Amino acid sequence: MLSSSDLCDDARSDVSDAERGFHHQTLFYAGEAGFLRGTLAFIAEAISAEEPVLVAVGSARVAPLRDSLGVDAERVSFADMPVLGRNPARLIPAWRQFLDEHEGRPVRGVSESIWPGRSAAELTECERHESLMNLAFDGGRTWRLLCLYDLDGLDEQAISAAGRSHPFIAHNGGYRRSETYLGEGDAPGPFEGALPPPASSPTEVSFSGADLTPLRVRVREWAAGGQLDGERAERLVLAVNELATNSVRHGGGGGLLLMWREGETLMCEVRDLGQIEEPLVGLRRPSPDRPSGRGLWLVNQVCDLVQIRSAHTGSAVRIHLRSV
Repeated sequence: MLSSSDLCDDARSDVSDAERGFHHQTLFYAGEAGFLRGTLAFIAEAISAEEPVLVAVGSARVAPLRDSLGVDAERVSFADMPVLGRNPARLIPAWRQFLDEHEGRPVRGVSESIWPGRSAAELTECERHESLMNLAFDGGRTWRLLCLYDLDGLDEQAISAAGRSHPFIAHNGGYRRSETYLGEGDAPGPFEGALPPPASSPTEVSFSGADLTPLRVRVREWAAGGQLDGERAERLVLAVNELATNSVRHGGGGGLLLMWREGETLMCEVRDLGQIEEPLVGLRRPSPDRPSGRGLWLVNQVCDLVQIRSAHTGSAVRIHLRSV
C-alpha cells in the first residue's frame, strides 16, 4: 500500500497554469485527522474568498466537518455522496448544476466518490468518470474540485488510478502536478475495454423494432420474479426500453437483451451493432435543441450503475438495479 509520504515527494505549489479554468486535484489522506486537515484548509480558502462550496461526502464525514467549521458550516453546502453518486454518471451533471446555480462566480467542490466498500464494477466506472471530469470542464469556468482518497481503506489500484485521472495532487496546503496523469490523447477512451462475463447464465432475448412492446412485458415479468417492487420494476422496464429503442434507431435495427441476477442486483445488458462515439453521451441534461443522449440520460437517472463499452464491432450497455 502506498503511503501519503510516497505520494507527496517533491511537492510544489507553483503550478502557474492551474489558477484559471478547472483545477482538478486529489487529496490522499489517512484517518480522520488527515481528512479534516486537508479538507478544512481547502474549505477555509473558499470561505475567505467568498466562493460557494459544495461538499459531497458520506454522512459519517459530515458531522466532524460541521463541528470543526463551527458557525462557518452555515456557509457550506453538503450532499450525501452515497445518494448523489451511487451511479457515478450523475456526478458531472450535479457539478454542472452547481456551477449554473452560481453563474459568473468561481466555486469549489469537495468530492469522495470512491470510498471503501464500493463494488469492483462501481470502482471501474468511478475511475472512468473521474477522467471524464477533465473533458467535461477543461477550458470552461474557473472552479476547483478536491477529490478525496482514503489511504487506509482503498487498495493500491484505486490510489494509482487517482494519479492518472487528476492533474494535481494536494499537499501541505499546496499542490503539485501528478507525474502519472494521463491527459487528453493518453487516457483510455471512456468506452474502451470489455465488460466481465455475466456471473450466471443469462436469459437472452433478441429484438427488433416490432418487438419493443412484448420486450417491455418480458422485462416487467422478469423483474417481478426478481422481487423488485413495483416502482423499481418500472424503472428497469423504462431503462431497457430506452436502450432497446436506441438499438433499433442507431444500432442496426435491433439487438440482444441479456438478463441475470448477481446477489441482490438485477442486471440487464443490451448489445447491438452500433458504435457510441460521444464521450459525454447521457451526461448532459437534455434540452429541446440537443435531443441526442436523451435515452442514456434517463437510463442514468433510474439505474444504480450504468456501464458502456463500445467499439467498431458494436456496443454493450449494462445496467444494475438493486432489489433492496
